Amino acid sequence: MAKKFFSLLLLLLLAQTTFSQDKLIDILKEELNRNFEKLKTEPTPAYYMSYRVQDITSHYLGVSFGELVGNYPSHNRYFNTDVRVGSYEMDNTREIKGGSGNNLFSGQNPLALDDSPDAIKRALWENTDKTYKDAVRRYDNVKANVAVKVAAEDKSDDFTKETPEQYIEKPIPFKDLKFNEAEWIKKLKKYGNAMSENKIIYQGRATLQVEFVRKYFVNTEGTAVAENTHAFRMHINASTVAEDGMQLPLYKSYFATEIKELPSDEQVLKDIKEMSDMINQLRKAPVAETYSGPALMTAEAAGVFFHEIFGHRVEGARMKLESDAQTFKKKLGEPVLPNDITIFFDPKLKKYKGIPLNGSYVFDDEGVRGQRVDVVKDGLLKSFLMSRTPIEGFDHSNGHGRAVIYMDNVTRQSNMIIESSKPKSNKELRQMMIEQLKKDNKEYGYIFDLVSGGFTQVSRYDANAFNVTPLIVYRIYADGRPDELVRGVDMIGTPLSIFSQVTACGDDHGAFNGACGAESGSLPVSCVAPTLFIKIIETQKKAKSSSQPPILERP
Repeated sequence: MAKKFFSLLLLLLLAQTTFSQDKLIDILKEELNRNFEKLKTEPTPAYYMSYRVQDITSHYLGVSFGELVGNYPSHNRYFNTDVRVGSYEMDNTREIKGGSGNNLFSGQNPLALDDSPDAIKRALWENTDKTYKDAVRRYDNVKANVAVKVAAEDKSDDFTKETPEQYIEKPIPFKDLKFNEAEWIKKLKKYGNAMSENKIIYQGRATLQVEFVRKYFVNTEGTAVAENTHAFRMHINASTVAEDGMQLPLYKSYFATEIKELPSDEQVLKDIKEMSDMINQLRKAPVAETYSGPALMTAEAAGVFFHEIFGHRVEGARMKLESDAQTFKKKLGEPVLPNDITIFFDPKLKKYKGIPLNGSYVFDDEGVRGQRVDVVKDGLLKSFLMSRTPIEGFDHSNGHGRAVIYMDNVTRQSNMIIESSKPKSNKELRQMMIEQLKKDNKEYGYIFDLVSGGFTQVSRYDANAFNVTPLIVYRIYADGRPDELVRGVDMIGTPLSIFSQVTACGDDHGAFNGACGAESGSLPVSCVAPTLFIKIIETQKKAKSSSQPPILERP
């Protein structure tokens, strides 16, 4: 018995020691509790409050061709206040029918960097007072709206009840990331000079963004989190203009969680040489015609495709809005993809098959531990990504409530992984496509090799469609002629029709590590996917400028 008591006492002492290592956590908790004690006794009482802080140290380097054009070190702290009035069942965040929706922008609220209790508490107090008053006004509007409008389609509560957790990581000094500014300026200039050798490249940039973020979160339920994230993102961008005025951009991006994981100079220079050669070929390539038929999509392109067209449609909070198309909400248990395909999201993953992932975290921005979510299993839709905004049948978060610091949280993607239990080789996929072309009496199909991103419409008031922007596209001819590079292609369609045409997956994997811009801001995400064979895909011509290319040769 004495031993058990000693062990418990030791654990409590260790926990107190861990908390005392970060003064900001204690300041946030003290001011949160002080304000909550008052606001919960008001005529319209607050039932929940949270403070979220991001301490962001970053360094941006930018080179245009061989010259340094940007060198911006920065260190900032911002905070976000959430005050909810009403109850878990109905509060001030509920959708107002016929209104303009929730305003997720909460403002960039700076916080003192030096852990000064007085300065920090004053900023929190002032913003909390304003946020509470805004919450009361909106709650009055919610109650009035509920009284005069038809009942909501989704009868779930407005906020989930979650078990509080305490998780404090040790602070990491920025210098421990081992970033050598002078060395990287030299590297980027070398990459920029390599692009400048091709006079057809009108814009050539090499950039490096080093970012360390320490995230804090405390709420009135007892959760306290302090978590570190750091990332190194390098981009090589080159662009030219075709004779007909079409802009032709290309890029190569690299992501790592440790600076030593970024590629060698030899690899980057090799990539730049390939990009330069491709720029030359694209200027001479024919413009593609509109098309509907079989296509292949390389692994990296498939990652962007799934992120844009599938990922946003399984984000739970959006499905609660009656303005949303709710593409998959009523399709649980139904087949949405071939029966060999499984899709899961897992923010806990740092790497997948050796590929570093950009959408990783331990706790989301609502203080809920990130969890693996098997959204599609053997082709059947099984679950959704959830934040603390519930929908019918899903009354708990699985750790996907996310936002930039000046926005309020909604459900967002993390690391998406697409797997197949019956993968095909690239040779087999290509043969499947050629056979389909012959069956459809088509002269050629397309292979989408590189895409830059896209967008999708999810509102029921608009066409529920998508547009993905390919940069490198080839025609594959059914009669065996060599593949032909083309330009000016936009991939378009509607989600249910395109997913019904996904036929087979490759045995390779490529990653889209990028930033996703949606309601709660631009957030880091990843999607790892195999090459895809799609039986029918639709394209249209890309819009182009009528401006002439430069008359003078670039110096």
